[in-house]
Amino acid sequence: MEEIKRWIKVWVIAFIALTYCYFIPSRIPKGKLRLVSVIPVVYLFIILPWNLHSNLLGGPTAFSLVWLGNFNLLLFSFGKGPLSPPPKHGSISLFTFLALAFLPIKIKQQTNNNNSPSSGILKPPSALHFATEVLVLAILSTKQNIHPKLVTLCYCGYLYIGLQFILLAVGVVAAKVLHLEIEPPFNDPYLSTSLQDFWARRWNLLMTNILRLTVYEPLKKWGHLKAQFAAFVVSGLMHEIIFFYLGGRVNPPTWEITCFFVLQGFCVCLEVKVKKLVKGSRWSLPPMVSTPLTVGFLTVTSSWLLFPPLIRGGFDVKSRREIVAVIDYVKDISKQMGVQSY
Repeated sequence: MEEIKRWIKVWVIAFIALTYCYFIPSRIPKGKLRLVSVIPVVYLFIILPWNLHSNLLGGPTAFSLVWLGNFNLLLFSFGKGPLSPPPKHGSISLFTFLALAFLPIKIKQQTNNNNSPSSGILKPPSALHFATEVLVLAILSTKQNIHPKLVTLCYCGYLYIGLQFILLAVGVVAAKVLHLEIEPPFNDPYLSTSLQDFWARRWNLLMTNILRLTVYEPLKKWGHLKAQFAAFVVSGLMHEIIFFYLGGRVNPPTWEITCFFVLQGFCVCLEVKVKKLVKGSRWSLPPMVSTPLTVGFLTVTSSWLLFPPLIRGGFDVKSRREIVAVIDYVKDISKQMGVQSY
């Protein structure tokens, strides 16, 4: 209960700070002066998640404030990103401003290209997602009785299923409340034919767009590959920071998560180089070969660098324990309400 009170307090402060950004910095011309006016809010968003200690509340809060909120504010300082719509669209309401700053959603862009990854229709999570996630959770709950490699595979599946369910659920609710068309967060990443295809066009399209605006575009004048690699480095550092908020008090960072994204960035750049060398030739791997190779490489490297620090830190055990505690708390409240109704 104390954690919930702290969580409410954190978000009340965050909403007040962002309301200031809506009314004050938005009146200041974009550029360095506006950036200076939002720097105190950026600092505030960095320290607020330290007040939370649970994975279920602390993790999403750290992501929304430290990464999503701060990156959106940096873009806003220079008249870019979702908080600065084109002039022809007019200004956005305060409620929409708050939602676009903190929620993992991206407004659908109008396009005539039906093959674009953003041209899909946002749909509510299906019953299949629930069933699959329950199955994976059941396997993970008995992980001491199954082969470690199968456990790692389950973590990969659970990461995708869990993220897709959460992001889709948030997107569906936001679309209904804000009356906006929201882009799908994923584009069937398990069908990726290359690492470039996976990271640029299929996996977590919201963060791909944010990294493109904040890292890739400002640095591409020094070379596309350098800018691309820098985006992966920044992504790795931000992932490391988010998990540091969750376990840094007990488990100092090992930088394995950062190394995972650095490795992915290096391999993507290498893949782009190879594609340029064979450009014009008829040689290419068919999807039935390239897709298993791509998914297999991601699974192996995830089991090597991404999941071990989380497992060692007890992230999965703590998360399941918190879920059980929430369910028990809801049951107790329901029983008390049932008794009072008599």
